[in-house]
Amino acid sequence: MADRPSFEQSKPSAPAKLTLEAWSQGFMVGALIIMCGITLANMRRGILLHKLVLIELVLAVPNGFFVFFDPPAWGWYLSSTVVPLIASWTLHNVIAWMKNKPFLGHRGNLIYIGSVLLVQPYWVLEIYANFAYFNGHDSRLFVLTRPYEAIFRDPWWIFTIVNLFWNIKFRYELGFVEIVQASPRFGILLLCMSLSVICIIVDLLSVTPVIPIGVINPFWKFAFIFKCFTDSIILDDFKAALDKLSQHRMSQILPPRWLVTVLWDLIG
Repeated sequence: MADRPSFEQSKPSAPAKLTLEAWSQGFMVGALIIMCGITLANMRRGILLHKLVLIELVLAVPNGFFVFFDPPAWGWYLSSTVVPLIASWTLHNVIAWMKNKPFLGHRGNLIYIGSVLLVQPYWVLEIYANFAYFNGHDSRLFVLTRPYEAIFRDPWWIFTIVNLFWNIKFRYELGFVEIVQASPRFGILLLCMSLSVICIIVDLLSVTPVIPIGVINPFWKFAFIFKCFTDSIILDDFKAALDKLSQHRMSQILPPRWLVTVLWDLIG
């Protein structure tokens, strides 16, 4: 006989938990809608990367409304919207690969995108575990799989951040202050990356005995929002954005072209 839904599996009834979940869902949906507007305003026709960013944002929106439903619709809606949400998470890793691709060699690109594909069976299991947990069929499987979400979702993102910082420091020889002065937008991108990592760590700890908040917590939403911000703030790949920053820095160091022309004429 299936296990009966426990308090943790059912919709939160404590005012504090319900308020926190409703607020975090509203925060996520509002942020995603704003980012959709920013993406639509800045995307260019015919650019696949820009279209994928918009799709990533749209896929995650439905998961921000399950707080309005009561059981049993609550569990069914939550579990059904997990499917496009997980698709959005996977698409984020694909987008990160596309933005990081110019910095990776042929082998690095194959390992990156190949490993993203190899973990998809886990997400199939996670979709089933989520449905079984929140609909009272099996309370054990999701408890076992949930702590591994970050491991199967975020290593590619962590690598992308580390690789970007490495290229900024050693390939382009740019400092953080220089980046903020030349492009505040890129500075915000780096800040959002850093905040996403902090939220990922807290989310990972919150589903373990270290911070026993439970499987429903707002931190994965915060991490996801900051990750999406990095996609919508700068739609192009990181190399193209850094090349523009590098050119701007060189223009500040070198004399303007008209002055070079005048000096050349005088010398000639």
